[in-house]
Amino acid sequence: MSMIKTTLAEQAYQELRSRIVSGRLAGGQRLLPNELAADLGISPTPVKEACLRLEADGLLVNSARRGMVVRSLNQDDVEELYAARVLIEKGAVEAAFDAGRIDGALHARLSESLANHRRYAGGTSLDDLAMALSHDRAFHSTLVGAAHIPMISDMHARIIGQTHTVFVSIPGDYSRSVKEHQDILDAVAAGRKEQIVAALLLHLDRSRQNTLREVKVLAQATEPSLL
Repeated sequence: MSMIKTTLAEQAYQELRSRIVSGRLAGGQRLLPNELAADLGISPTPVKEACLRLEADGLLVNSARRGMVVRSLNQDDVEELYAARVLIEKGAVEAAFDAGRIDGALHARLSESLANHRRYAGGTSLDDLAMALSHDRAFHSTLVGAAHIPMISDMHARIIGQTHTVFVSIPGDYSRSVKEHQDILDAVAAGRKEQIVAALLLHLDRSRQNTLREVKVLAQATEPSLL
């Protein structure tokens, strides 16, 4: 019984997480366990367990008045998340390089992620953007994973999932990031630590600035009219 329960909770968690990071569940949206359970065809208990995990991931917040709500990020949240990403990704890349894991095999995996990313990054639909972000996460997760530190990889997955919920709220041109990922890939091919770190930090800073702009647009769009 417990194994079935755990499996259902994991399935609910993966499905709801996918809906949040793909924009199908938008920031500020209230989640009702009974309705979600009916939609997923399971009982409310595993859904509630999944929601608690998503709260721990920073994707949901527990409101006293509204219950579980999809988290909406503000500018301070964005600054904090990107500060964490810089520390994690820079440190992971440096550790991987020093361990000799920035090699041809890693370059091949990054190239595959970038090729998939490029396929969708020019699109303007929510589906295109969700797919582009999925491959964006794969690229960065591959870089971080090269350090072979599972705890860091798990933390990074939670953080990057939070930052990407902003972009799915306002579909737009996402092709800029492809060029920046290519610069990182070229640095990996060159095999120079300083070049890899510089390309990565430049990309993260531009991504931070872009995310802050998106958050401002969202805030303006949701401000109550005074007319």
